[in-house]
Order: sequence, then C-alpha cells, then structure tokens
Amino acid sequence: MLLSGVALGVALALNGAALAAEAVVEARSTQHQVMAFDIPAQPLDRAALAFAEQAGVQVFFDSARLQGFASTALSGRYPLDEALRRLLGSAPVDYRFDGERQVTLTRRALRDEQTLQLQSTTVQGRQLSQRQETYLQPRSVAVIDRQQIDSRPPRHAADMLEETSGVYTAVSQRDPGLSVNIRGVQDYGRVNMNIDGMRQNFSVNGHQQRNGVMFIDPELISSVEIDKGTSAGMGGAGVLGGIASFNTVDAREFLGEGKEFGGRLRAGHGIGELGNGTYFNGSALFAFGNEIGDVLLGVSERHFGDYRAGTNDKDNLGTQINLRQFYPTAWENWLNSEVGEMDSVTRSRLFKLGLNLPADQRLQLSYMEYDTDSKDAWVYRNSDGRSIYYRRNGKSDVIARNTALDYSYNPDDDLIDFKAKLYYVSTRQDRWNAASTASQNSGNWYPDYTDSYRTDTWGLQLQNTSRFYLGDAHQFAVTYGSEVFRDTFSPETTRTPSTNETAYPYIKGATPEGERTMASLFGQVLYDYDGWLAVDAGLRYDRYRLEGDTGLTVWMLPDGQFTASNNVERSLVFDVDREEGRFSPTLGVAIKPGLDWLQLYTRWGKGWRPPAVTEAFMSGRPHGGGGSEQVYPNPFLEAERSHNWEVGFNIFKESLLRDGDRLGIKVAYFDTRIDNFSFMDINVSVPGRTVGGTGLGRSAYQNNLEETRFRGVEYNLDYDAGDYYGRLSYTHMIGSNDFCSKEFYMGGAQQRVQVGTQPGFIQVGPIQIPVQVPVYEAQPNDALNDLVTCGQIMGNASYMPADRGSLTLGMRFLDQRLDVGARLRYSAGNGENLTNHTYAQIDQALWPQYEVYDLYASYWMTSSLNLALSMENVTDQAYFVAMGDANNLSLARGRTLTGMLEYRF
Repeated sequence: MLLSGVALGVALALNGAALAAEAVVEARSTQHQVMAFDIPAQPLDRAALAFAEQAGVQVFFDSARLQGFASTALSGRYPLDEALRRLLGSAPVDYRFDGERQVTLTRRALRDEQTLQLQSTTVQGRQLSQRQETYLQPRSVAVIDRQQIDSRPPRHAADMLEETSGVYTAVSQRDPGLSVNIRGVQDYGRVNMNIDGMRQNFSVNGHQQRNGVMFIDPELISSVEIDKGTSAGMGGAGVLGGIASFNTVDAREFLGEGKEFGGRLRAGHGIGELGNGTYFNGSALFAFGNEIGDVLLGVSERHFGDYRAGTNDKDNLGTQINLRQFYPTAWENWLNSEVGEMDSVTRSRLFKLGLNLPADQRLQLSYMEYDTDSKDAWVYRNSDGRSIYYRRNGKSDVIARNTALDYSYNPDDDLIDFKAKLYYVSTRQDRWNAASTASQNSGNWYPDYTDSYRTDTWGLQLQNTSRFYLGDAHQFAVTYGSEVFRDTFSPETTRTPSTNETAYPYIKGATPEGERTMASLFGQVLYDYDGWLAVDAGLRYDRYRLEGDTGLTVWMLPDGQFTASNNVERSLVFDVDREEGRFSPTLGVAIKPGLDWLQLYTRWGKGWRPPAVTEAFMSGRPHGGGGSEQVYPNPFLEAERSHNWEVGFNIFKESLLRDGDRLGIKVAYFDTRIDNFSFMDINVSVPGRTVGGTGLGRSAYQNNLEETRFRGVEYNLDYDAGDYYGRLSYTHMIGSNDFCSKEFYMGGAQQRVQVGTQPGFIQVGPIQIPVQVPVYEAQPNDALNDLVTCGQIMGNASYMPADRGSLTLGMRFLDQRLDVGARLRYSAGNGENLTNHTYAQIDQALWPQYEVYDLYASYWMTSSLNLALSMENVTDQAYFVAMGDANNLSLARGRTLTGMLEYRF
C-alpha cells in the first residue's frame, strides 16, 4: 500500500507532460556511440538511407527538400554525430538527435524562402541486437537477451545461462541460489555476480559446490551480460574469472515519445500432466513518466512443486549414483518416482524512481526485494531396500534486498560522461534444521535448531569517460574511476552440542563473523586508429582489509622439560586485522587485416583476489553428527594472483547469403593461470601433532603450491536471415590440475626428544624402586612441517567443467509474428567415476553425458498480445546439468510443457 501510494503521488505530479528531457538524455548517449561506416559520395537522400542502415537508426527527412545535394564520402569508425557531420559536408542541411536512435534532417531556409513545413520520410535501419553487437567487440563477452530467456522459461535462474559458452552453474534443483562459474572459476568473488552493478556477495559454506550465491527473479530481468576474464574497469576488483551482470527492467523500455504510460503483464502455467510441477509463474510491470522523471513498479510470483525427472537413457547415469549397483530395485523406484520436497514459492518486488534534473543530469532510486522458501531433503531407502522416500532435513527462507541510488551527468561535452552509484545489499537466510536421527542415549543426539546467515554489502562506484579526437583517424576514450565495497557477515545459531561433541567446538553457522573491505582505483585508455586498429590498456590498484577473530583448540606437548608426555590443551586465538594492495595491468590489441568483416584480437591481464571471511575464519564443526569432522581457520591464507591470456577472432558479415542477413562468429582460446589458488584441504594437521597423515576429515583452506590452470576454447555462431536463424555455442575445456599443500599448514609439528635423565622411582606394590627416569623436551619436527601432500581437495575445482554446447534453429512466419524453434543442449559429461569409484579424491566425477531437446513457439497475435509455448526435454532424458550438484541427487526435469501469455501496453 505504501508503494502504491508513492506511485500514485508521483503519477499525479508527472501528469500532463512529455518525455522531452528523457529523449535528450537518450539522444546524447546515442550520438556518442562509435560505429563503422563505408558510404561513398552519392545523392544525399540515398546517403541518408545508407547511414540509417549502417548506423541502425531511424532518419526522418523530406526527400524532396534534399534533392540536388550530394554527400561527402564517409569511411571509418566515428561517433554517430561526427559521422553525420562528415556525411553532410557543406550541404545546407541541419540534423538533430530526437531520441534513442532517432535523427531528423532539415534543410536550412534560404534568405528568399519562407520556412516550409517539413514533410518527413522515415528511413529505418535494422538495428543490431545486443547479442549481435558482441561479435564486434574484441574480447570475450556474451549477452543473453529477453527473447532468448523467454524461449526457455527459466525455473531456476541458472537456466538463463545454459546456452552461453564458457559459463557454468553448479545447480542444486532444491536451492534457488545461483552460483556463476566462468571458464572453471567461481566462488568467493572470483566472479563478480551483480544485479544492476550491485555486488551479490552472500556466502554460506556448504559441501564445496557453491560458496557464494545470489538470488534473482528471471521475471524481472531485461538482459544478462557476461564479461570474461580480468577487467581494468568498474566491477573488476577481486575478479579472476569475469563479471556476470544481471540487468533488471527499466521504465524507459515501456515508454517513448508521446507515450507516458506502459507496462507488461505475464501469466504462465504448466499444461496438464506435462506441467510437471510447474505452477503459476507471472509478473506485472507498470511504468509512467514525463520530462520530469519516470516510475517503474513491478511484482512477480512463482510457484513450483514436486516433479518427475526424465527416465530415458538412464544407463548414462552409471552404476554409482545412489548406489545403483547394490540396490537396483530401489534405484529404479528412485528414478521413476517424483522428486519430493520440491515445492517452493518466490515473490519479488521492484521499484524505480528516476528524476531528470537540469543540465543533462539524472538521479534514480531503485529497490528490489526477493523472498523465497525452499526445502532440503535427501533420498533414503526403506528398510526392505526396494524403494525410496524423501525426508526433509531442513527448510530455508531467504530474503534479499537491493537498494541503490544512481546519478549520471552526460552533457554535450566529450570530456564528461559521469556515473555514480551508492548501494546497499542485505541477504539473510533463516534455515531450520531437523534434529539428529541418533538415539538420545547414544551421546550423538541433538535437538532441531535454526541457523541464520546474513551478509550486508555497502558499495560506492564513481566513473567518468572522456573522449578525444586527433584528426580524422585517431580516437581516444579514457575511462577512470573508483570502487569501494564492504562485506559484513553476521551468523547466528540456536544449535546445542551433543554430549560427544564437547571436544569438538561446533561452528556458529557455516559462515563465520567478520568484515572485508576492498577499494580500487582504475583507469583504462581505448585507442582506435582509422577503424582497423584498436588498442586498450588499463591499470587498477586494489587494496583490501580483513577484520575478525577466530581460533582453534589444540593439544600440544608441555613446555620445557617433562617426564610425562600427556598433551596439554591450548587455545590458539587470532585477532586478525590485515591490509594489502596490488597493481593489476591489462592490455588488448585488435586489428582488421584488410577485411572489414574480420577482426583478430588478443588480450592479456593480471588479477588479484584476497581471501574472503569464510576462507580465513571458518572454524568448528561443519555439520551435525557424532563424527570427528572439523574445519580449522587459516588466518595466514595468501591472496590469489592470476595471469589471463586469450586470443581469438570475430567475424561479422551482412548480406552474406541473402540481402539483410547477418552472420556472427566468435572463437577464442583462453588460458587462466592462478598462483596461490585457495581450496578446501580435507586432510590437514594442526600444531602439536607428532605424526602426519591422520587428519582425514580435518579441513582448512590452503593455497595450492602448484599453479592452477583453466584453459579451453569457446565457439560461438549466430546467423539471422529474418525468416530463419540459428545459434551455436560450445565450450571445450583442456587439461586438469593438481592440488598440493603442506599438511601442517600452520607449522607447529612437534617431536618428543630425550634430553637426559633424572632420579626417580617406580612403584611395585608397596615397594619403590629407584631408577633413572628419561627427561624429554618438545622440539620442532622440521620433516613434518615440510611435508607436502597432494589430491586432498574437496570442491568444485576438483575437476574441469565438462564440455558443453547448444544448437538452436528457428523460423519466423506471418510477417515474423510467429517464431518456432528447436534447441539441442549437449554435454560430453565428466563421468570417470560413474561406474567405478576410485576415491583418489573425496569428490567423484559424476556428471553424465546428455543430449536434451527442447521445442518452443511464440506468436504475437497482435502487436500487444503474445502467446508462448515451450516443451523442455522432449525425449525425457535422465540427466544432471553439466557441473550440477550430483551430491544433492536432484535430477533435472523430464518432459515439461508450459505456456505463457504476455500483454504489453
């Protein structure tokens, strides 16, 4: 009600005006865009047609008024406004940018003429889509637009990314949290996952598949941008793998010249029995505004339930998943039963208020809230060993709030394009955990309890871009700025230890308390020479501060000399306040070797990521039970350093097979090398131990002593001829990694050394017999302190991600109002342990091969009303998503049919 009241008040305040100021802002943003042109000298009206086509803009003019004038030849890369000036030359014609991608040409009135009313002719160039523009950029970048998202309605946010090369997600079908992996790299901020630029740094330590997740509602997404590798620009602080930006809808997507109110209504549902646990899925967006500002209101609700997995090609799942070789009947029952405890409800709200201030300034306040519940359940076999059931052992409620204040200043000045953002993100997970299943007299029982995990992130971003032009061929763009963010982790728990746990301190939630602050200064220069040579060089300085306290309990030999070697209990407490900084350069070069449609490029850069709070401070019992598992802190963990290199080429060709078609090809080889890569070592020893190799189940984060390397090749192809189209993406990963570390990661290994004797006695009944008693002393054990072990890793980096790709083919009918298509999603899998557990590592390679086919159709019955249908997994394949969380045993959905009705106004 409060939100509605605010909206109504703003609507009344804005009523009756136009969007002129907003159009000016958009126009000035458009006219600075640099594009390639090749237009020979010719009659001006024909040159205007060519300009509209190559620039992808609308040009309004009266062709009769331009008769008798000729254009100047235009060749090279120019901002749109400069390109238009050069094209018009000395012709007595003026131009103005009226709005986003709209230009009006008017002939100047001569002295003996009266001003004439302009009779406009519209010439509209077919604008490149965001996805197609990536094939013009000399770096590895991908865009997932709304049309691509809608062709496969996402149930999990990870579904949006499955067709993007180089991008993986460790999916747990039960957990709506999204963890993005780029080229094998993920977790703890190695990938900057953000919503509208706001970092999503929520982290709960789990079973090492996903340490750092974000929550986003696909209904509120406009597009997703993936920028791979290190970055010298905004958002690159602490990044080794790349930046995943989820951009929410904006009011200006529904408004335009003369349109002060607009929006979108969507309602979807599973169809019949093929709905397969997909219930209501819909949203409502309302936008209104004028030259003063605009408002966007949005709500979304999504309901899902238990579903059936696919059952065909079940042998691809091997014999080891869920103990198939030992319980084949129960396994068949598991495969053919519904995946239980999957019901969930998600509700989201979005509010944006934008104000157009004088002198080309804009201020926007935005707020987004995401609220969802989910279950945690595991598969258990009945006592007869012939059937299965799901038992809930946890339930989570997550609420994520994102608040931001954006400011921009973009006057008609090439030196100023300033943006600033102040934001606050708060994510809280309240999780109920079931009581122990052990008997209450066993000493291992504990009652049910509640954990609470909260991550608060404050951030500030400042950035400006200045453009320079030297002569006709030399263009410079200099971007510089600063970024600061601070993460605060605040866990709570009501858990009480069992009787047998008193010797092993339990953890205060899976994420410890602590704070980490990062601040960056960065600058990047882009140079373009005559459209065929592009060079960019950047440098950033990152500095971090880690604050918190942690500790562990150890048992060590007594100090000084002793005759009895009973260990003494000691508490090691660390009050941490660390600071460190580092410079990270980047460099990129791209050329067009005499062919305007071919671009060759290479990029190199360094990255730097300091340890996160969880890695450094986590201490205690990782989960319930009566075992001796223990996680130890590592306050001495070193920062990771990466060296990224890639080489690739772009092809973008228009009118290849028919007039107006477009072919884009992007191929890149990448090689990311990381020193001091942090991983969970599951066999460590702590100070005071006198032997090694006995710490299995005792874990700590360690820096890999070996170089960690992620490399591979990405293939992308996009062809669109209007009436038909095709898209292809494929990722091929190369090689494997070794993970080695010192077993005594803190040092402190001891040995008992005899240093002499002293008089003593032994008691034999009532008689004391004098003897020389050995005297000992604890000394460092250098051999154990230098002991290095390998392969003791638990986590998503244990294996390279499996090769994965997708192929989409589609056709458009009825003036392109009807769009039908088919898609293949394929993974070669990584199933070396599907039929044989080697246990060389605790994590097993359990990602089966799969081929999944989808069908979709979209029909715009009117310009405002659309009906979309999607059938996922047509052949009912039994599969896990590549790099999915196989430990959770939640297979992907089987054959599922859904429909979505959309109305735009």
